[in-house]
Amino acid sequence: MDMNIPAKKMKLVMVGNGMAGVRALEELLKLAPDLYDVTVFGAEPHPNYNRILLSPVLAG
Repeated sequence: MDMNIPAKKMKLVMVGNGMAGVRALEELLKLAPDLYDVTVFGAEPHPNYNRILLSPVLAG
């Protein structure tokens, strides 16, 4: 086996970009950052953000 050839990444597809799924994905990537080629499908046109932490910001 040639050690210079990178291992092929597994494909990981996440449908929906809700907070729980994205948080789980973040933890998975902390444990194995180079193991997956990740694709996330979501209905919103913008990246995910933490809606819970948004309330104090909007409240001033």
